[in-house]
Parts: sequence; structure tokens; C-alpha cells
Amino acid sequence: MSDRKSAQSMNYWIFTVKDARIGTEKKQKGIEIYTQRMSDAFWGLREKISNRDYIEKGDFVVFYLAGGQGHKFLGTCTLASNYYELGREEKKMLCHAPFFQSDHGVKLAEIEVWDEPVSIFPLIKSLSFIEDPKVWGTYLQGSIHRISESDYSVIVGSAMSREILELSDMKKPVLTDETSRTMASRRVRDAVFMEQVKKIYDYGCAVCGKRRFSRSNHPEVESSHIKPKGEEGSDDLRNGIALCRLHHWAFDEGLFSIKDDYSIVVENRIRNVKDYVEIFAFANRKIRLPNAYAPHYVFLREHRKRHGFA
Repeated sequence: MSDRKSAQSMNYWIFTVKDARIGTEKKQKGIEIYTQRMSDAFWGLREKISNRDYIEKGDFVVFYLAGGQGHKFLGTCTLASNYYELGREEKKMLCHAPFFQSDHGVKLAEIEVWDEPVSIFPLIKSLSFIEDPKVWGTYLQGSIHRISESDYSVIVGSAMSREILELSDMKKPVLTDETSRTMASRRVRDAVFMEQVKKIYDYGCAVCGKRRFSRSNHPEVESSHIKPKGEEGSDDLRNGIALCRLHHWAFDEGLFSIKDDYSIVVENRIRNVKDYVEIFAFANRKIRLPNAYAPHYVFLREHRKRHGFA
């Protein structure tokens, strides 16, 4: 049986790091402590830390740097152990740093250190655990804080959104993505990608142009990876296209594809078959293009090749 817990039992945490005083004079900067802990893949927590009994292997963590040089999120990990007491040999290995002051803690896995930290200030009003934005700092006092999956998604999604936009601004597309991300980060990243694609197409289908919304203002249009995510397709926005449900299904099934000049080519089998009129009627027409991040020919050619179009 897998060690991974079900989605219903996942816990999400903020682990806070800040400057630490060593003796009476010297200070160790919080970012240095964080860097060392990521290198050790271990996070020290004092024995009397609140919430320690709820910490479990498989939980998701986002790291927060507090203090005057901080107020920003630094990265994520999953927990590779429950909260436990270090053995003698383990303690010798980890106590190389003067700021290591705990005999207890958790092992870390799937560590992601973000190249650019995410400031908390643009996120304060979106984080549900911060009930009063005027005194937001009071909600981050202490070493660890349990948060909801939605708050975790807000924080990680901000980093993922920036990363996706940076990827999409590269001149040469990356055809496939690396797959080492944690399950939680992948889920957030996928959601961010899907929303970004729908947004750049103004929530309309690239083929038929329809913009339909439910009573609760939920758009019908869906986002599709041109090179499928199941084949490690890149999260470059140029590998995305917004389509209504019918055309999304037809595109994924290869009933039509898109040429380099953005004109639509349909499968010969469905031409002039009345059941497929909503598809073959758009043959040779060009798709609606977004103002930015139009589909790149690298991905379009992969789709045509996959479905047998010349």
C-alpha cells in the first residue's frame, strides 16, 4: 500500500523561519537557517511546539520567512516523517550549525526552493486564515500554522503563475515539462495553467468563438494542452488552447487539428457527415487567436503528428 495519504486526509502547513540569536551578540539570518535546513532535508521543531501531534508524513508545507528582511514565502516540500526525536547519530550529523537548537523535528522530501520568493502582501486579502488584514502579522506568530488546501493553493499558485508566464515568454518553447513536482504543487500548477489559458482567450472557444456561462458565472469553455499533460506536455501557455466542450473533445480525440497558419484541418472520415457538422463546418477557417501566447507551431506539429495529419 502506498504511503501517500488520501486527498481528504492531507494536512497543509506554514513553517516559519526567522533570524536567530546565537549567544548574546551574533545573529544568524533566517534565510541562512532556511538554506541549511533545505540542505539537511530536516526541519527542527522544539519538543513543546503546538500542533506537533497533528504533523504527519505526507503533509504539505510552504515555508515562510518572517522578520524585517522577510514577509515572503520561500518554497515547498512534503514531510518524509512524522514528528520525532532524533537519535544520537542523527543528532551528531545535524548539529553542525550553531543555530540548531532542537532534538525533535521532521524529515523533508520533494523540496522545491523557489528562485524568487513570493511576498505575502499581495496575498493577505486572499488568505482565509488571516481574518483581519489590518493585523495580519498576528496570524503568523509562532513556528508552524495549519492552513487549508485553498490557502496553500493561493500561496503556491502565485509562484506557479509567475513561473508559467516566465516559461511562456521564452523564445524557444520547451516541449515537455519535468515531472518531479509534488502532487500538491502539480495540482495547483495545473489549476493555474487552466485558468490562465481560459483568461487569455477571454473565456471563448478558439474554434467557434462561443462564450457561455452558467447562472453562477462559471464558463463552459475548457483549457486543453495541445501536447497532452499525460505525455508530459509543457505548461507553456503556447501549449494551451481554450475550447468549448464539444471542440475540446473533438480536438483531444483528433477529429480536427490546427495547421501552422492556424487554419483548421478536419479528419476525412467526418467530412459532410451531418452528425459532425459542428466540427467540419470550421474546416479551413482560422482559429480565434488570443492577444498573447498564441499556440506555437512546435506544439501544433506534435498534435498533428500524434493524430496522423500531414
